[in-house]
Amino acid sequence: MNYIGEKCVACGEAFKDGDDIVVCPECGSPHHRACYRAENKCANSALHGTDESWHSSAEEKQETEAEEKKFVICSACHFPNSLEAETCVRCGADLTSDDGCDEDSEASFGVPRPYLGFNPDEDMGGSPLRDVADFVRTNTIYYIPIFKRMKDTGRSISFNLISFIFPPVYFANRRMWFWALLSLVAFVILSMPLAVSYLIADGLESSYTIFPEELIQKLYDNRHTLSMLVDVCNVADMFIRITFCLFSNKLYYRFVLRSLKRLKAHASGELRREEILAAGGVRILNTVLVMVLSLALTFAAMYGTYLLLSSLL
Repeated sequence: MNYIGEKCVACGEAFKDGDDIVVCPECGSPHHRACYRAENKCANSALHGTDESWHSSAEEKQETEAEEKKFVICSACHFPNSLEAETCVRCGADLTSDDGCDEDSEASFGVPRPYLGFNPDEDMGGSPLRDVADFVRTNTIYYIPIFKRMKDTGRSISFNLISFIFPPVYFANRRMWFWALLSLVAFVILSMPLAVSYLIADGLESSYTIFPEELIQKLYDNRHTLSMLVDVCNVADMFIRITFCLFSNKLYYRFVLRSLKRLKAHASGELRREEILAAGGVRILNTVLVMVLSLALTFAAMYGTYLLLSSLL
């Protein structure tokens, strides 16, 4: 075997023509004779007594290439796909094309191309895909394939876990203030029966409560009705969360298209990319604002509930 170009397992230097080379009879590891004599043993002695042996760089390259041939690596997001796949299961890029990264690549340090292999000039419903991606800005690898599928198939359902856990935060972070405030008001109202039931229990156990004792007693006498109302509100709360979980991406898709249409209408001349980037993306400060609004609405709802119960009971 020709060991020229291979590396000595002891010193790591590549063998040159004329080097005196010795090979371990047990694992096949090549050494400079001087290196072997210096240690008086094989530098790869850990392989001895096992089924493993030394492999040349050419053999390792062949094994790597054989392993890679089991998959088709997406040029957009570098996800391994099966050989039969025509589009990437992760980003939807065309796997049959040999196109490499172009000027719009930005694919350094493992960052995928901004348009994930899709045509940036494709009409997404009044705006090109490049404008949609620029408006979304963050997490385009999640949103763009979903938007593309919604546009191509007309399907509205997808899964969004964040909008299930706390929809107001998701919508506010994506600058969708109408849905953020609507969901926030709905959740605060639906939480009131449970909050009142806790206050009743606290009022019965302690001498201090924000409700008068007469009102506490009347509410306690109607505790079964209140319990049924709590159950109904809990079911309604879960229904709203599931609905937002399944349809929030569709709502965001429509919001993106409406926002781009509005930007174009107010743009002086051609809409610039900087204007789209400034109007879109996420805004972390909105998360703080919606939390503050949540506390304010909760206190207002509690006071309104107190006035309503006082007038009714």
